[in-house]
Amino acid sequence: MFIFLLISDCYVVANIFNWQWPNRLTMCAAWSYMLLIFIQRAFCLQNVRNPTTTYNTSLIHNITQVLNTILLNQDKNFRPLNADPRIPLQVEVDISVRSMGPISEHQKEFSLDCYFRQKWLDHRLAFSPFGSRQDLPLASKMLKDIWTPDTYIRNGRHSYLHTLTVPNVLFRVRYDGQVHVSQRLTIRTKCEMFFRKFPMDSQACPIEIGSLGYYSKDIVYVWKDVDLDSKMGNMLSQYQLLDVIKTSENISDPRFENLNMSVLKVYFKLQRQQGFYILQIYTPCTLIVVMSWVSFWINKEASPARVALGTVYFLHILYYKVPVRLDAFMNHFCYTSGIMTVLSMSTLGFGSRSDLPKVSHSTALDIYVISCFGFVFAALVEYAVINYAYILYIQKKVHDLKGLDTTSAVSFLRKCRMLCWLNVTANVTIVQIVDGSNHSKHQVSVFYRMAVKAAKAKQKLRMKDPAYVVNRIDSASKIVFPTLYILFNIAYWVAFLYYIPDEINSLI
Repeated sequence: MFIFLLISDCYVVANIFNWQWPNRLTMCAAWSYMLLIFIQRAFCLQNVRNPTTTYNTSLIHNITQVLNTILLNQDKNFRPLNADPRIPLQVEVDISVRSMGPISEHQKEFSLDCYFRQKWLDHRLAFSPFGSRQDLPLASKMLKDIWTPDTYIRNGRHSYLHTLTVPNVLFRVRYDGQVHVSQRLTIRTKCEMFFRKFPMDSQACPIEIGSLGYYSKDIVYVWKDVDLDSKMGNMLSQYQLLDVIKTSENISDPRFENLNMSVLKVYFKLQRQQGFYILQIYTPCTLIVVMSWVSFWINKEASPARVALGTVYFLHILYYKVPVRLDAFMNHFCYTSGIMTVLSMSTLGFGSRSDLPKVSHSTALDIYVISCFGFVFAALVEYAVINYAYILYIQKKVHDLKGLDTTSAVSFLRKCRMLCWLNVTANVTIVQIVDGSNHSKHQVSVFYRMAVKAAKAKQKLRMKDPAYVVNRIDSASKIVFPTLYILFNIAYWVAFLYYIPDEINSLI
């Protein structure tokens, strides 16, 4: 298009001068006119191609001029002052948490990924707004040319700034001098944890923010907000985030008297989820205790069945995945199953503490496992008691029978059988003795009185009889053991869930 306009202009000039140049002056005038037309067409064509070039050039020039001006007046070695120098500089902090975890009980620490934002006012960076521009987005490299607060994580162990693909920093300066800096950080901090109520415990993991070198008379930190990602609840496998508590305080510096440092704290209150521990520990321990009660319904003479809970042995085998031969299992069943009961409960209870640090105090889980162990041990002791009493009873009977001859022994057993099965009632009129002979009413009356006396004597002797005591212990155990275990569970869960306070209340 430009060439077409140039040819047309040349044609016009040729027509004006009819291609006749009588002298050099006329020729120079013609060529000068053509040069002016060429320059005019070039500028017109450039404006048609990029109409915003002039505006952009002016904008870039203004931004460059503003930056040169504010950086010229900036001294990054001194903090900005307010109109009243006695008023400290206020730094506003905002945290947006993207993800949280992992949480390590062994190391007593937790991690989170967040956007860490700071705002403060520096009048030395103020500029006159131009056009619709109220703020300037600047490169993160320019942060080294201005003053920034020396903010750090007081309880941090390891924190870093994300740098892929460039340092994740947003830097803006508003026309009134307000500076906004946003950084994406991964923060790992120490977290004081308490495990007396484990696994029904709650933890409060803090982040402490403060200045490294400025005191509260120079810089004061204030909270703006702490935002959480809406999907935060699904990111923690063992914990549930209950609350976020923000606090601010002045902490005295032990190195100097009457000097305090402004510190911000945010506590993430976490509640441990008990589902895993109920399925893996509480339920198996309860089943082991319930299986120990089955022995109360088994004959006291069946020692292998009462001493051992064979299914616990299988539970132990499945837990460790140890192959066992069937013949070896049958041969050692009586001896090993009782031992495996103890081993299985020990493995279930104390194996769960592998995720915890080695604390010196007992936890709620320890109390439950030890109590279940006590119930199983009490069931074994109960059998030991009745077995000992039953052995004494058998030995006494054998000793009594050895002192009688055969005829006396038969007569003695026959009389005992007769007295045991005699139907002693008020309506007894005729009693037929074992030999089938009939007796008079007087004889029946005498025999009736004898039977009543014998029954009373038998009842007295029965109270002292070891066999009677054994049966009474078994009958009482069928009621006492389940009742005590149910009462223990009610007291245990109510106490730890509702009455025993969380130890983190002393921190928040």
